[in-house]
Amino acid sequence: MTDQARDRAQGPGDPNMDVRAPHPALDPAIAWPTLGMWVRWDGERLDLVSLAPTRGATANQVLLPCSPELLIQLGKISLGGSRAGLYAARLTKDGADHRLVLCQRGWEGAVRISGAVSSIAEPLYGKTRAAMLAAGREQRTAGNQAGAAQWSAMARQLLMAKRASRRGRSVRTVSGGLPTLGKHG
Repeated sequence: MTDQARDRAQGPGDPNMDVRAPHPALDPAIAWPTLGMWVRWDGERLDLVSLAPTRGATANQVLLPCSPELLIQLGKISLGGSRAGLYAARLTKDGADHRLVLCQRGWEGAVRISGAVSSIAEPLYGKTRAAMLAAGREQRTAGNQAGAAQWSAMARQLLMAKRASRRGRSVRTVSGGLPTLGKHG
């Protein structure tokens, strides 16, 4: 186990899993979920991140965060339960690593991601859940069964929220099974 993995082994809510803690993707042995986006740089400065192709932008993979709070927020966004904006910033503060990570508004160098989030809702949900499960796997590998259980519980809650959000969408369900299309009052 690497030093970074050991530092993160205490689980959600601990200082080592803080929003600004070292990201698991910094460890080459750990594969972390990413989302495809379009990125434009202005020299060394991040200029634009978009969900759709944009002039001057190149395809790039943006990492999901490792913070439980941010992953829960991404889960809500993916299910339509939150209208919060998506932001991206460099993975490292020193700029040596050009990879980007989804982050909160207000992070140093954060850029709001342009485009309709609904266009990536399904992949965002899947990658968010995958990140939660990956964090749980990392906790289990580090010997922290309690931390792994917390991450697994969060992934299960996201799954249950998705199932609940799908209920009640059909007209028949809303009308109590009665055919109501085309009828007025």
